[in-house]
Amino acid sequence: MAKPKVMVALRDRESAESLVTLACQVANGMGAELMALHVVEIPMATPIEADDAVLDKQGKEILAAAERYAAERFSRPLAAELLRARRAGEAIVGVAKERGIDCLVMGHRRLTVIGEILLGSSVQYAARHAACRVIVEIPALQGS
Repeated sequence: MAKPKVMVALRDRESAESLVTLACQVANGMGAELMALHVVEIPMATPIEADDAVLDKQGKEILAAAERYAAERFSRPLAAELLRARRAGEAIVGVAKERGIDCLVMGHRRLTVIGEILLGSSVQYAARHAACRVIVEIPALQGS
């Protein structure tokens, strides 16, 4: 029987530490392998394969920080992957399916009143289409 797999989808530096913490805790509880994915959303006017290191720079930094945090705080190896795509939600679900992920950890940030009512498009897409469990971390309201 294959070892279970947990994947954490990382969007930004601000949420990376808490999402990696949650993913490590879930992976430890499941005895699972752990991977992190950052999707660089590429506008339609830009070719996906554009040779532009600037497009990938922030994602590489987020993933490197996630790897360090998982190793230092949880003594966990974290396989990191950067992917370019037009829509993050579809890319995340596609990678989860390809890799046989058992649990997907994602974050949702509260940006607006509507954002508090409706989950972001990537989270909604994953919740509807992922063939695995999806855990969504929603941060506490500021000042609470």
